[in-house]
Amino acid sequence: MHAAWISFAATGDAGWPGYDLERRTTMLFNTESRVVYDPRAWERDLWKGVR
Repeated sequence: MHAAWISFAATGDAGWPGYDLERRTTMLFNTESRVVYDPRAWERDLWKGVR
């Protein structure tokens, strides 16, 4: 995560695709970090129409 912050601060690129509402690209940081698309979509769908 530290390396991603340093890269983003220095170049404006954190090393993975930017977020957009269609794909909802998200970086999951863990022992082996990875890019996922629309994580926990089921939970977000539960809130549709609540706001």
